[in-house]
Amino acid sequence: MSDETSLIPRLLENDERAWRTFHERYGNRLQGAITTVTRRFPQLTGTDHVEEIYGTLCLRLLSDDKRRLRSFDPDRGTPLGCWLCTLAKNSAYDFLRSRRRQPWLNRLGDDTPEVELPCEAPDAFSMCSTREQARVMEQLIQSLSARDQEFMDAYLQGTDAEEIAQQLGISVGTVYSKKHKILARLETSASFL
Repeated sequence: MSDETSLIPRLLENDERAWRTFHERYGNRLQGAITTVTRRFPQLTGTDHVEEIYGTLCLRLLSDDKRRLRSFDPDRGTPLGCWLCTLAKNSAYDFLRSRRRQPWLNRLGDDTPEVELPCEAPDAFSMCSTREQARVMEQLIQSLSARDQEFMDAYLQGTDAEEIAQQLGISVGTVYSKKHKILARLETSASFL
């Protein structure tokens, strides 16, 4: 059960050993991701809140006939641990927002000023940086061969691997290999700019 692709179906079947493996393998990592978020807002959280947020995350994975767990797709290239850490951080932010909306839950007698939680809207620097990164990426993609550009167009439009393989007349395995090679080449080129 070391492979995460075999772990997900067993979790969906409510296999107790799979759930034990899940907690052993990812529990500390998810609590660490939660702690990373909550540590920045000590006036809104305490040490026991990490476990509460982790418990809420686990309940969310189980709720609605395990809809969130079923939504994980290993073919997208994101490892299960990274995907779960993203969910954990989102759960921590949700918890902080709810605490912020309920000021009576804050510590009694605490005179620390309220903390502004990060705004969802990007700031000017982020917007400018994103535009610049897009411009550089466009230049890098234009430096690829015509066939690789066609591949990247299909990939960036969200076309699934089977369709790309059919369009380009290559195997699905080659699609994944080509994706990783091109992305590595783009990443290396971008680091020199």
